[in-house]
Amino acid sequence: MAKKIYVIAGEASGDLHGAHLIRSLRAASGPAPLEIYGVGGDRIRETGALQFFDLAHFHVTGVTDAIKRYSDYKKAANLILSRIAAVRPDVVVLIDNPGFNLHLAERIHALGIPVAYYIAPQIWAWAPRRVLKIKAFVRKVLVVFEFEKAIYEKNGVPVAWVGHPLKDLIPPREKDGAGGSPEKTAGLVVALMPGSRKGELKMLFSVFLEAAALLRREIPGISFRLIKAPTLPAECYRRLLGNSPVPVDLVENDSYDAIRSCDLALVCSGTATLECAMLGTPMIIANRGTWLTYLAARILIRVPCLGLPNLILGQKKFPELLQFDATGEKIAAEALKILRDPSVTSRMKKDLEEVSRRLGESGAGQRAAEEILRVIG
Repeated sequence: MAKKIYVIAGEASGDLHGAHLIRSLRAASGPAPLEIYGVGGDRIRETGALQFFDLAHFHVTGVTDAIKRYSDYKKAANLILSRIAAVRPDVVVLIDNPGFNLHLAERIHALGIPVAYYIAPQIWAWAPRRVLKIKAFVRKVLVVFEFEKAIYEKNGVPVAWVGHPLKDLIPPREKDGAGGSPEKTAGLVVALMPGSRKGELKMLFSVFLEAAALLRREIPGISFRLIKAPTLPAECYRRLLGNSPVPVDLVENDSYDAIRSCDLALVCSGTATLECAMLGTPMIIANRGTWLTYLAARILIRVPCLGLPNLILGQKKFPELLQFDATGEKIAAEALKILRDPSVTSRMKKDLEEVSRRLGESGAGQRAAEEILRVIG
């Protein structure tokens, strides 16, 4: 009889890693049949997951947006839980998205179905008491940052460090002169990465364009690439670019090659900062939220930095401009410091290599799949 696995992801990064995990599960199971059910976005849909439910389109950003979409999420949660109760999978795998998934974990546990959590909640960053729920309702936690393992072990939670799945998805960066790197265009090039949610785009896109205009005034030959997020339609970007004060190229495909060959990235905090790190592109990290989201973050967040590369290194190596500091003028000023000083760029690239090293070796998806299959037994 086929083993049944239910995979639940939400936003863009979870959908990406969920699809990779599904493929890894099929490979790791060998000839043993698997039935894999999926919740997520287009990438999980493309794996052929059974009873697919699209959760990625909700795109909640911050507290205000979460309140507005609460009823939608409640309906989605009830539908997903009813399907899980009917299917009775051997394990449910939750991926990231703790605001939604921890609620599901408790109710799935009540059904007597084991729960594994892949890309676990960052209890070290905010709301540490969530570990009590995780300990009570999750059979096995799979963490992607090495330092997280000790935190969960200290709290008595069964845990395995599998490494970061981006290592499986982004080709290793070639050393200078080794060949295989994308061709560098003449002049300086800056990537604009204002986020993968509409709320982030609304908050940061105009700020990044303002910074781009100021940079172009100081460096006439500079060019800009707007990196399209897979969760947002190209038309959304084209509408915004219609009022752009500077020429900007929209990159819809081969985004990793485009980012790798840039001199700098202006990037919204989140998984995209790790993508820049692995691609070896110096970055300025920015974020803005509604007033309510900002107040909640001030109360809840317990770490000195917001950018994942800075958290991994344990110190602020890459500029962070958040909320009131996330202005076009301040971002442009930081960018000029980097673009005009080769020693700053060189130092950043060394720090980027260290971030990438600390994300572990490739094979995270395979290791995660093996851990999940062990939960099934």
